Amino acid sequence: MIRSVAVIVAAMQLTRPSMPSEEANRYARVLQSQAKQYGFDPFSVVAIVHYETGWLPDVVSRDGEDHGLGQIRARYRGACRKDPDPLHHPTLACRQEKARLLNGEENLKEIARIIDANRKMCRKKTGTAWFKQWLSAYQGYAPKKKGNKRIYCQPGPKTFRVMNYRKYLIEKIIRKRNVRSPDAIALEAARKKAKAKRSRRRSRKRRR
Repeated sequence: MIRSVAVIVAAMQLTRPSMPSEEANRYARVLQSQAKQYGFDPFSVVAIVHYETGWLPDVVSRDGEDHGLGQIRARYRGACRKDPDPLHHPTLACRQEKARLLNGEENLKEIARIIDANRKMCRKKTGTAWFKQWLSAYQGYAPKKKGNKRIYCQPGPKTFRVMNYRKYLIEKIIRKRNVRSPDAIALEAARKKAKAKRSRRRSRKRRR
């Protein structure tokens, strides 16, 4: 799906309003190009990165495995694949690969390649490669067991969270509707749940 650079920038800056225009435009141009090449909606990646790192390019996961915008697992990329211990004793080539993944543009290219690989895998295993299917694979959801069979590309809670954020971007930016973000809705629901829980506790104490 083709979206303009300006629209992609607007979507990214909803997550990170302080992102400099020069940086945002660099990312948007790469994302637009990769989306054209591999045939996906740029908003899908905007939504993925929104939850992975908030569009901060130098984020490394706590366990040291996942790098950059899309939190790509370095041990499966480039020179790190050949390392006996890419986490604790990476070779120079593996360290260079990890550094490459902290470059925003390079990370976006890797995200696109992973999307393409996961779509092919889902199509091979299930006969289809819908958004929710390849997204679940990107997020690392393992195949589900059903009897003696393995069911591949099954979505989980994180999958639907990303999908809902993509829908929000379409409503907010493309259709220009005054809609609340899924994050704001989820936060309000969590607060109401916590408030109700506190109320129940106070009620139980009064009855004692």
